[in-house]
Amino acid sequence: MSKENSVFSRVEEREVQGEVFQVTHRILQIPQEVYLQVLKEHEAPFSEMAAQEFVEQYLAWCNDTGGLIGMVRIDTRDDTVVLDAAIRYRINPLDRPSCQRE
Repeated sequence: MSKENSVFSRVEEREVQGEVFQVTHRILQIPQEVYLQVLKEHEAPFSEMAAQEFVEQYLAWCNDTGGLIGMVRIDTRDDTVVLDAAIRYRINPLDRPSCQRE
């Protein structure tokens, strides 16, 4: 199928103007007892929602209020919980790659 006949040829992409975000990853290695103490009220402490809540509380403790938490991956190793949190921060406008037709 040629590009012109593809269903995607009907998709209109608009370029973002103004502020954009930079995504960073925060890797947190947490003793399991600390993780469970922070989330003691949570029904499912090893769920993605609980992991995100832990990251929110941790960032507040660090006084890092400028980020928006995205996906959080959780992994357990022995007596340690490892969280990989993707966090978006606003930065100055940047050019970004696009699939738009020129």
